[in-house]
Amino acid sequence: MAFTTGYKMLFRKSGTAQSIVAIALLVAIIASAKAIVNYLNLQSETLSGLLNPHGTYLILSSNSTALIDSQLPADLTAKLSNLSYVEYAFPQKMLAANLATKSGSRAVRIRGVEDVCSFLKAGGAYVNGTCAEGWMEADVGGILARALSMILGDDLSLSVGERRFKVRVVGIFRSLTQSDAELLVPMETANMLSGNNDTVSLIEFSLKEGVNIHEALSQIGQILPRNARLIQAQQLPEFLRQMCTQTLAFLNLWSLAVYGVIVAASYTNAVRLITDSSYEIAMLKVLGAKKSLIFILILAYTTTIAYLGSVLGIALGIAGTQTASTMVRWMVPNIAMKPFLKPEQTLQTMLLAYSSSMLGCIYPALKSMRTRCMEQPL
Repeated sequence: MAFTTGYKMLFRKSGTAQSIVAIALLVAIIASAKAIVNYLNLQSETLSGLLNPHGTYLILSSNSTALIDSQLPADLTAKLSNLSYVEYAFPQKMLAANLATKSGSRAVRIRGVEDVCSFLKAGGAYVNGTCAEGWMEADVGGILARALSMILGDDLSLSVGERRFKVRVVGIFRSLTQSDAELLVPMETANMLSGNNDTVSLIEFSLKEGVNIHEALSQIGQILPRNARLIQAQQLPEFLRQMCTQTLAFLNLWSLAVYGVIVAASYTNAVRLITDSSYEIAMLKVLGAKKSLIFILILAYTTTIAYLGSVLGIALGIAGTQTASTMVRWMVPNIAMKPFLKPEQTLQTMLLAYSSSMLGCIYPALKSMRTRCMEQPL
């Protein structure tokens, strides 16, 4: 009976609604952030399932720091092509060259391949013009062409060290890869620019469908030289997985700061409650209430505020993000965000907010137990 009366007395104090709203706004920040991250993670998982370049690998020099520094024996391509489970193998030579333009000399990256048409076709590239075949021809990536205002038929003057050659632009391609910012030439041209016919920078190859990947890669590893390393190209699922993991780790770290603010808010609420209810607490003590009852009342009041604030905050967070996404969709129809909060995340957020509130009110509640009734201003 004493607990019920004291609890109602404390809960009717002014400032209760403000305390609930303060906790709710803090919880809403966490809930809305998690809802948005959940949607982004779901989109990333969907994207990784749609775009999975399975079976494409690169062989590079293990002691190289850049593609232009990598050197592999040129005859390694023939060994790979002779394997029955290899679909294709494209040797490539990367060079850094100077391109003479009307506005001056520009540094460009050259990629030399044996068959330009097959290389572009394997990458699903769109070509405006034709593929370079002779050593005096070149294809330019769309990004590089726009940056340097290149058009079909332009004559380019390339130099690598003391070697200088002129090539003509016979095609402009778009592959949506890093090659769009490069100059694509036949391997013969790249060898003349580098002065070396015995090495290539990298070898790109793909495995046929249905082969045992682990067994195939194990056999390929046995024919590789010691200074070569094998990596998978465009590991999109792993990249997205790591990105989501890092995003969640950052969100959890950032949430700790918000929970710390909840601890401080609960401490402030408890101190305010004890100060405003000093007369009522003193009367309860005079009437024989035990010290433990005062402690339980303060704790019950604060945890109730935390519970109501958590429920209201989660509702505000979800409703707020969904309302904002709807408004964005009205303004930009192409953007359709659907933030959501998982049930386990809802429970976790409520428990952490509840625990933070309890942590913040314990010290003021314990201090109120040690205060004697004559010390209260009646």
